[in-house]
Amino acid sequence: MEQPTVLVVERDILVRQPLAQYLRDCGYQVLEAIDADEARQALSERGGQIAVTLIDVKGVPSEHGFALANWIRSGHPGIKVLLGGTIAKVMQLAGDLCNEGPDGHLDYRTVLDHIRRLLAGREEGSTR
Repeated sequence: MEQPTVLVVERDILVRQPLAQYLRDCGYQVLEAIDADEARQALSERGGQIAVTLIDVKGVPSEHGFALANWIRSGHPGIKVLLGGTIAKVMQLAGDLCNEGPDGHLDYRTVLDHIRRLLAGREEGSTR
């Protein structure tokens, strides 16, 4: 049986990749998109396979995250849409998915701490 697919829409690679890996570790198949255009393309190509779209509403540069969510809800009503406005909220939503999901029970705080360390390292590198 094929595992559910989650589409993660997040511009920041330092957030998107650990989040996607976390969801894979929970047993999901994961597609990644950096913006609304990539998300729409993924939904057009594989919409029937996608169960959930997780959107960082502040991190969608080409279109406001709420507009993307509305587009998905109207054109793909069978896909659950989860919106997060902060890294912590996005990670909480991912943690909830894992607890409900195929192989669940990973601690989202571990991934959130990893993301924070990555972001802190990036900020240190930009000040040098």
